[in-house]
Amino acid sequence: MYYLRKEPEEKTIPPIPLTNGNIIPERKFMSDDRAVYKAHEFSRFYRGGFKGIDGRYQGMKVYTCKTLKRILELRESTLRATNELFDVYDETGKVDVKEKNNE
Repeated sequence: MYYLRKEPEEKTIPPIPLTNGNIIPERKFMSDDRAVYKAHEFSRFYRGGFKGIDGRYQGMKVYTCKTLKRILELRESTLRATNELFDVYDETGKVDVKEKNNE
């Protein structure tokens, strides 16, 4: 079973000039550990905090599927919609998509 997850990463926010001449300095922050969830009663997908493969986010389960092709389609549509690239995982950990596609 494959699922989409994005591990936490450190990002840098560039300096922001304000209209009054002040500048908010460059700063760093950590993004959340996130996964893609599917609502049981809807055909929508949601992004939310990852609480483990069996964990729930607002009552929704982590979306899993058996085929790599389907999870890659969802990964591409998520990238188009949110500009956020999720990694593909299975029960053993992160999947090397390039290697799997060559098989």
